[in-house]
Amino acid sequence: MTPLHERQFADFVRESGDSLLRFARFVAPDAQEAEDLLQVALMRLAKHWTRPIEAPVAYVRSTLVNLVVDGTRRSHLVPVPVESETEVHCVLGSHEEAVVAQARLDYALAQLPHRQRITVALRVLEGLSETETAAIMACSQGTVKSNLSRGLDKLRAHFESESVSEGSTS
Repeated sequence: MTPLHERQFADFVRESGDSLLRFARFVAPDAQEAEDLLQVALMRLAKHWTRPIEAPVAYVRSTLVNLVVDGTRRSHLVPVPVESETEVHCVLGSHEEAVVAQARLDYALAQLPHRQRITVALRVLEGLSETETAAIMACSQGTVKSNLSRGLDKLRAHFESESVSEGSTS
């Protein structure tokens, strides 16, 4: 890779790194695993950086999805730690509330099957169309629709049961 290519790649990572890490954390059940998967995806992109790549963000997203799917196929070989849900018993400010809300969302997403989690992340959290999501996931638009519907139903049920249990404890 030439120094020009290195600068361009570093600029891409600086500009897109935060949003790609956020996406990786949505699709991977563990924060450290998400960081590792993003690192692998960026390394794969770097190998091809000298060739013209039309949509490097889409390339990294597709790579992340493939890595998550591959990992779930082999999940019986290595246990994946998933943090347990804990209640917070203190008065929270805006930043703290955001951190707790993010942790609750992460926990709820981790409970979804990987295909539903990826679909929800791409469609809802990243705002991609059904066509774009289907292309990244290498499936039909109908599969995207059903995964999204089932995933959102499970998330809705999770948060409704969570609010009911919070209401009964106060």
